[in-house]
Amino acid sequence: MIYRVVVGLLLTVAIAACSVPGSVRPGDSQDAVRSAAGRPTAVIALPDGGVRWQYSGQPFDQSVWNINMNAQGRVVSVEQMMSDEAFARIRSGKDTRADVLREFGPPAETFSFPMMDETAFMYRYFIQGGFYAAMFVYFDPQGVVKRTETGMDPWRIRDGGDRR
Repeated sequence: MIYRVVVGLLLTVAIAACSVPGSVRPGDSQDAVRSAAGRPTAVIALPDGGVRWQYSGQPFDQSVWNINMNAQGRVVSVEQMMSDEAFARIRSGKDTRADVLREFGPPAETFSFPMMDETAFMYRYFIQGGFYAAMFVYFDPQGVVKRTETGMDPWRIRDGGDRR
């Protein structure tokens, strides 16, 4: 029985590893995206009539891929969102919870800080050097971003941290 469970898990991981959103290129069709990356975790309508297929590995994988397609169903852009560059585009005082969810997908964890009257999303990712990190996005009671902070991934802290 345990053997079947282990084999099943290994097969699932092997099949998932074959789905690589990062192998998708601009100009690819929706069918090519589906073939390369599988079913998205979210489909988001874009203002220009296009669509975003989002592939989130949160909370257990440190990746979120956004594949934007135009109204004709062709890939316009492919971006790994779990990066310092992508997080730097979050605008304090302007972006909302909905904006963050649209760009980065559901967080790995949500925190509530009642005494500070704020909540925070935590996204798990890797920083340069292969260290496990977490981006915290803090919101005011109206759901507007107050600030962002990068720190050690609290899920990975063991004896001062862990390296990939």
